Amino acid sequence: MKRRALALAALLAVPVVSAQEQRDDVKLDASRDYLIGLSVNSGRDPFGDSRQEVRAGGIWAFQLGRFRFASSGASALLYQGRETVDSGVSTVLARSDKFSLNTSLSIDEGRDWADEDDPRFDGLPKVRTTLRGRVTVGYTLSPGWSSSLRASQDLLGRDGGLRLDAGLNYRRRISRDTHWDLSFGAGWANGTYRQTHYGVSAQGAANSGLPAYAIGSGFDTLSVGWRITSALSQRWVAYAGVGASQLQGAVRRSPLTTTPTTVGATVGVAYRNVR
Repeated sequence: MKRRALALAALLAVPVVSAQEQRDDVKLDASRDYLIGLSVNSGRDPFGDSRQEVRAGGIWAFQLGRFRFASSGASALLYQGRETVDSGVSTVLARSDKFSLNTSLSIDEGRDWADEDDPRFDGLPKVRTTLRGRVTVGYTLSPGWSSSLRASQDLLGRDGGLRLDAGLNYRRRISRDTHWDLSFGAGWANGTYRQTHYGVSAQGAANSGLPAYAIGSGFDTLSVGWRITSALSQRWVAYAGVGASQLQGAVRRSPLTTTPTTVGATVGVAYRNVR
């Protein structure tokens, strides 16, 4: 996965919903329920000589039986935050007033350093695309506060390793159809993940001229984000958000890191067909 996409998703994703919202869930209808829309994102890669870029892209989500297929952030928009599961292919395993357990599969797109603007990275090996399995546990702390913990594992043995991402969210409802979220996140990864994404092997150092850099497991990111979501009508929903992410510890000191603190923003609108 591109680092920019990972950071933006961590900053602006909508976490676990409150108990009151869970009681308001709408039953899914596989033949009817879907969402499609457009988002515009501004972000910067923490690696290389990149600049703040603005990009537009599609967002979508649909349901087939108990499985939901969704792009990043779109799943929560389908029911304006009342039915929150991960992007990719996902399903809810268990849910109560305070607790939720989700599982999902997603494609980690990897990275080709030859595509970077910075010639210093020429010669580094590709970070291979792989399939990641995720398990997410959510817990409602109070009517406004919720927490989550996600474990993400490379399932194809392509040096993707293991990630753990923890989140704390405060939701403030402005009206029946509008709310905002303030989210805090922290990320940890094992040595395999961090060496693949942030380290420089001896062969990579010889090919690129960068110093070799070995890195073990540890915390790698802290993030904060704010996002407002509003149902404009029964069919249309809009959102906007801003956030910041900072690399930590040994990842921050990696010779690949050029911008340890990045900021991002996103805005989008989508049409949803729900009962």
